[in-house]
Amino acid sequence: MRARLLLVPAFAVLAVFAHGAQTPERLSVTVLDENGVAVPSARVTLKPPSPALALRCETGISGVCEFLHVPEGSRQLRVEKEGYYSAVSSIESAGSPEVEVTLNHLKEIKETVDVHESPPMIEPSQTQSQERLTGIDVINIPYPATHDYRNILNYIPSVVVDPYAQPHVAGSQTYQTITVLDGLNVSQPSNGQLLLHVSTDAFRTIRVEASRYSAEFGKGSGGAMVLETGIGDDHYRFIATDFIPSWQNKGGWTFDQVNPRLTLSGPVVKGKIWFFDALDGAYQNEIVTELPIDQNEDIVTRLGNLAKIQANLTRRNILTTSFNINEFHDQHAGLSPQNPQASTPAVNQPAYQFGAKDQHYFTGGSLLEAAFGFNRYDLTLIPRGLEPYFISPETAGGNYYLSAHTRADRWQVVSNLFLRPREWHGRHNFKVGIDLDRLRYDANYVRAPISYLREGQTLPTTGDCITVKPPLNQPSPCSRSSVFPGAPALTEHNTELSGYAQDQWLLTERIFLEAGLRYDWDQIVRAPLFSPRLAATWVLDSSGNTKLSAGFGVFYDATAIFLVARPRTGTRIDQFFDQNGLPIGGPVLSSFTADLHSLQAPRVLNESLSLERKLPANIYLKVEYIRKRGVHGFVYDLTNLSNLNGQFALSNTRQDHYDGFQIGARRAFRNGHMIAASYIRSHARSSQVFDFNIDNPQFSPQQPGPYPWDTPNRFLSYGLLPLVKGFDLAYSSEIRTGFPFNVVNDQQQVVEVPGSRRFPTWFTLNTHIEKRFHALGYYWAIRGGFNNVTARKNWIDVNNDINSPDFLTYSVYNGRAFTGRIRFLGRK
Repeated sequence: MRARLLLVPAFAVLAVFAHGAQTPERLSVTVLDENGVAVPSARVTLKPPSPALALRCETGISGVCEFLHVPEGSRQLRVEKEGYYSAVSSIESAGSPEVEVTLNHLKEIKETVDVHESPPMIEPSQTQSQERLTGIDVINIPYPATHDYRNILNYIPSVVVDPYAQPHVAGSQTYQTITVLDGLNVSQPSNGQLLLHVSTDAFRTIRVEASRYSAEFGKGSGGAMVLETGIGDDHYRFIATDFIPSWQNKGGWTFDQVNPRLTLSGPVVKGKIWFFDALDGAYQNEIVTELPIDQNEDIVTRLGNLAKIQANLTRRNILTTSFNINEFHDQHAGLSPQNPQASTPAVNQPAYQFGAKDQHYFTGGSLLEAAFGFNRYDLTLIPRGLEPYFISPETAGGNYYLSAHTRADRWQVVSNLFLRPREWHGRHNFKVGIDLDRLRYDANYVRAPISYLREGQTLPTTGDCITVKPPLNQPSPCSRSSVFPGAPALTEHNTELSGYAQDQWLLTERIFLEAGLRYDWDQIVRAPLFSPRLAATWVLDSSGNTKLSAGFGVFYDATAIFLVARPRTGTRIDQFFDQNGLPIGGPVLSSFTADLHSLQAPRVLNESLSLERKLPANIYLKVEYIRKRGVHGFVYDLTNLSNLNGQFALSNTRQDHYDGFQIGARRAFRNGHMIAASYIRSHARSSQVFDFNIDNPQFSPQQPGPYPWDTPNRFLSYGLLPLVKGFDLAYSSEIRTGFPFNVVNDQQQVVEVPGSRRFPTWFTLNTHIEKRFHALGYYWAIRGGFNNVTARKNWIDVNNDINSPDFLTYSVYNGRAFTGRIRFLGRK
């Protein structure tokens, strides 16, 4: 409460500015990257002959910082920012009052031997609860399926990745997190999932902000995930990875996978126009050993390409365009012991993204950004035949019941204006912006009947349990049967309008406030939403080695189209049978309704407090607590709890709670070596945890419980450490509480408290050894090692049917696997 009282006065100065007078005794430093783009938040240190007189400043959005009253004499200028090589130069008194410094992004191969990586540092102006991975981290950290960057998100402490490769930031659902690629929203427009694919060799940084993030980011109470990809420079580069296939021994040696990645970059016109192209593909043969040998393979193929061009039209005007395309095909999606080949669908998922961003830097330090984006995600599910589909307590059979085609797209226009710094009781950096989005969702569904068999029963040879009636006085082999009338088709639109204003106020060299106000409106909820944000940092010592951060804010989610459109996705008619196979009552119709005029926007209050400290031996420590309380969450529940009539209505009654405590440390060494470790204690719960829909057979009133990705205890560690004679050890490890799951009966009704049972504790250790060398005039990197080196059975599936003799039998795990990697890094 005291932290809130200290931060509130910042709201009074959101729009109060005055021109500050300049003094001639100054030094202006402009920091640009190798492509002439301004580098904000770089730490600039000016060291006069006397070390006690060292001065520090931090660059603004235009890459400029100024020193006033600079002492005379020769001075050393050092510029650093994590993710870049540091730059050091000497400045004489008689020199120019303006200095320009170039910071180069980290690369796998250094251009010169006398450069050093910028160490991790405490940034006084960073109010956000922020965690990041550099592009080098993405390449160096070993993890299964390195062709999919979503898998490395699990090594960001605030992120938990579920078995479907969907990330959950600070306990939130995936659609509650906004994902931004190079400044544009790329979350799937209808359901908010992270389906974007980009080559893992393309990233410069992956940044996650779970709390205290600025008013620029809305439409996501869970957090913001910011993905930044690279661009070429004045050197031609060619990198190839994983171009040699691997083999596996699962009941005999057979082909495993090949995941080639090719990256090309360089100048079109040196010093003005550059290109970048990241091509990647995959051909994977996934084998489920519990299935018969001739029915245990799933072939997954993917092809993607990200192409970018940056043109410096003038020194102050930069235009960047990009196009990303992905084609994905899964021959037997969801293959497992419970879902054999015949009962799985084929899945096709093409995706397309286009973006264009123009940046104009004005004299005096202002910056205007304007961006246009388009993204589209398609999904097609195709059953393997027309055989009646059934589910028994042990397995599924027949052919998958659902045939579907969906398409979701977003058109987006974004503009941000960063005003030049103003002086008034400190320095103010004022920023305003707007965001206009048009979303469309189309869907077509055809569903066949589903028969739920009792233990030991088989489906009638003539059909399913609904269309074929048993002879008189003969019981049905089913415990439940479902039929889906009609072939629903729908189209849903939404228009979103957002704007924000933000003030970053440097009161003193040690105290920094950030206050913002955001406005959101959309055509579905049609209510003006105002989101105040307030955060502060306080550097506790003159050396800048200890920082305390605190903040709170109101956050709203984007209206979830997939929930609003659910009433038009179809209906279901269920017939239940007792243990003797006799009908229980009459058919039950399940349908969904949504009164859009009565809906309120889901709202979350996010509060947090953190302490960062640079310890001896260059160890950086971070301790943080995040508290989130959500109200008015969208949820479907039965309209009459006294009678399970199958009528579900959309309401605003869900409440979500998240509490997370984290302690982490990181140490960086020379030559890119580093080590990091974190422990996270958290709880993610909801007052109404079920997600009822036509395709979810669970049938019960809403109940409270943990979310399926709730992990109360979690430990993470990864690193790259030197061994001997140029060999490096790369490792990653995770220990966590097992995910919760629900227990159902053979009618798919929930019979225990939701989430009361959990998978066993998860433990994985991945260890790889890498050697980089120079041969045939080129640089190479070869790596080999084991994923899950301890061969622990980290189960993915479980039989949760309490009526099955195989109840609580776990299946499907990734055992110990040897993986190798060859990277062709080209010349310097």
